[in-house]
Amino acid sequence: MTTDRKDRYSRRALLKGLGLGMGMLPLLNSEKVIAQTGGVAKRFIFINWTNGIVPKDFYPAAGALATLPPILAPLDAWKTKILAMRGKGSGNATGGIDCKIMTDNGQRYGGHSNYPSLLTGSFKAQTASIDTLIGEHLKTQGFAAPQLNLSVKTNAGTSYRAGGVKNTPEADPYRLYTRLFANISTTPGATPAVDPLLARRKSVIDFAIKDLTAFSTRLGSDDKAKINAHLESIRTIEKQLVAPVAPVGAGCAPPPNTPTGLNLTQAANYPAVTKLMMDIIAAAVKCDIARTFTLDLIDDGGGNSLTFPSLGLASPDFHAIAHLGSAGFASKTMIDTFYYKQIAGLVGQLAANTEGASTSLDNSVILVGNDMNEGANHDVHSLPYLIIGSGGGFFKQGTCVQFPANVPNNQLLASVCHSMGLMVPNVGTTYTGDLDAMLKA
Repeated sequence: MTTDRKDRYSRRALLKGLGLGMGMLPLLNSEKVIAQTGGVAKRFIFINWTNGIVPKDFYPAAGALATLPPILAPLDAWKTKILAMRGKGSGNATGGIDCKIMTDNGQRYGGHSNYPSLLTGSFKAQTASIDTLIGEHLKTQGFAAPQLNLSVKTNAGTSYRAGGVKNTPEADPYRLYTRLFANISTTPGATPAVDPLLARRKSVIDFAIKDLTAFSTRLGSDDKAKINAHLESIRTIEKQLVAPVAPVGAGCAPPPNTPTGLNLTQAANYPAVTKLMMDIIAAAVKCDIARTFTLDLIDDGGGNSLTFPSLGLASPDFHAIAHLGSAGFASKTMIDTFYYKQIAGLVGQLAANTEGASTSLDNSVILVGNDMNEGANHDVHSLPYLIIGSGGGFFKQGTCVQFPANVPNNQLLASVCHSMGLMVPNVGTTYTGDLDAMLKA
């Protein structure tokens, strides 16, 4: 019988078997201790709604962004932070980002069934969504609870923890506020609570330094030199934990949770609830409470009961307006512009929060999506995606990239994963590859 000696005689197993402490680590021909590269935290934020967009009022011309189309006009102050994407031609933007796995299953005009595919790249969510994939990657780096899934007026959800298993979004901003910010000081400038995981890591390092220092006093000069080299590596890690290159959480403060007591089901309160959720995401980013976010702004059934009296559109409802086609374009553009005004509020908060030499917006990837290209046809070809923020310099900015025809959304999802440091070869099923060559800065 053969045995894998590398496993049997690992350094950790040998130390445990001999009953030796940390002080022996550098004397066992150990590998060099390499401190994790310092830097800022990256975040992925996905915001979506249904019923498509009005193509003529959404897609910029290919190339450097100049005057933004009406729907994107609320983002004009941050157009240098935008990566727009379009397909061939104009009008309905033929080509571009397609949900091809829906078409493969006979669902080209099944836009209202497309939520499960938007972040999974698989039909009916046969695989986990990318916020979960990125979250699991972050857990391996020590971030215990990286995901936050939110919604307004829906429990439909685009986030899946595994094939067919949904992450249920939180739809109550008051309950969410209490859950996230109950233990954070409301005093401006107050020091945020210490991350318990960070404290545990620091505690272990303190113990290692004490153990190694005591042990080195009993050694000769050669072995003491090894101990000192090992101590220096540990001190490097300690410095990064105590004072990272660009600290996160510096602008941490709870969002203003007002007005209180809103009826969350009334259409008249929909704009206020949407803003509350945007404010909560901004605060969660600045407090480093989570690193991946999804915000579903309406159910994937189309919003049959959602009207916008605040926009002067008390009737018909959102779904009915979308189904009017060109006759409803003026109203539909008003609604989509409203959504981008809410996104602009989030963008502005992240842009105002500095992290070292950059901002929270610079270190984020905000992916805005929709489950169909235009509300009257439910077509899952030419989906209107937009990226705001470069993910720490990964994505191009201030431009609109024109794609060839029939690009699967799987490849866009793979590139988003890459921007977050998760170097997967593919996302979802069937379609491999990425769009890095076209989208990277």
